[in-house]
Amino acid sequence: MTGTRTDTHTGPLVISVASLKGGVGKTTTAIHLAAHLALAGQRVLLADGDRIRTATAWARGGNLPYPVLPITALARGVGQYDAVIMDTEGGVENGKLVEYAQSSDLILLPTSPDINGLDGASQTAEVLRAGGVPASQSAALLTMVRPGGMKDINARKGLAELGLPVLKASVRISEAFRDASNGAVLVRDIKTDMAPRCWRDYQDVTAEILSMIAVRQTGGQK
Repeated sequence: MTGTRTDTHTGPLVISVASLKGGVGKTTTAIHLAAHLALAGQRVLLADGDRIRTATAWARGGNLPYPVLPITALARGVGQYDAVIMDTEGGVENGKLVEYAQSSDLILLPTSPDINGLDGASQTAEVLRAGGVPASQSAALLTMVRPGGMKDINARKGLAELGLPVLKASVRISEAFRDASNGAVLVRDIKTDMAPRCWRDYQDVTAEILSMIAVRQTGGQK
């Protein structure tokens, strides 16, 4: 995997993780997406823009393979990084959501396969569309999924109807993620049978995101 750009733009790869609804795994996604990029050899910064600074608290344990800094730090020295993952504020304002999308290589939208998550995805899709953001600039990620369950299947159909691209990879529901947050570690460091599967979920997510960005930046040619 590579976190660097494949087009003629300069600067780091930028991925914003955003949601208009809480409780869908936004910060967990930012933490683990950044981890997979960092462990693949990239110089990664996680920019914490959330009001409650969950990612910053997670990093205080000293167990993350990258720095976590306030999003205001992006004005200083961002060029030293290959990739910047932005954990945006929860319930981000419409105008700022569009700005994040326009300034990112991809805006990733974690979405749980229930009414709360799909309602948030619907609102997000509407805001991005009204802001002139191309559909290819965003992607929904289904989180808190029971693999193979009907909720997953129905959620994918609903998101497709909204015109939102949906990652094929998804992230399962597991207490291992809560344990990782409470322990200020990555989910791979949790000693349960499920934790390695949770870690691989985000490995698949990371690979698919990078492939999606690369294809778009090369005009659809792999």
